Formats: sequence, structure tokens, C-alpha cells
Amino acid sequence: MDTVKIEPLVHSPDDAAKRLGISVRAVYDLIASGELRSYKDGKRRKIPDADLRNRVAQKLAAASATHERG
Repeated sequence: MDTVKIEPLVHSPDDAAKRLGISVRAVYDLIASGELRSYKDGKRRKIPDADLRNRVAQKLAAASATHERG
């Protein structure tokens, strides 16, 4: 039987920090600045996976633009 791995649609701040390779405090700072969207599900804060992927894409684009200029 084939097993299908289902990727989560949302992450806790702790999991988001691990995926991005930053501190949990930095994740909360990104939420506070509006760079990452989040919502509360009961007492738990959730961050959409799409926002994490967009953050990485933005950082790569900025690095590429800097590399091309320098």
C-alpha cells in the first residue's frame, strides 16, 4: 500500500521557526511587523505554510538582486 505524506497547511510559531531557521522570537517579530500572517485557533497561533514559502522566495529574490548589483 502506498503511503501519502500530507504536508501541514499551517504551522505553530515553533515549527515555523524551525522551518525558516530562525528563532521563535524572530517569528513573532515577523508576525508583529505584518511580514507573516497568523491567526489564533483557540489558544494556539497558526501561520500558513504559504507565508513561510513566500518569505523564503522574497529573501531569495532580494539576495539575487543584491548579488546582481554587487
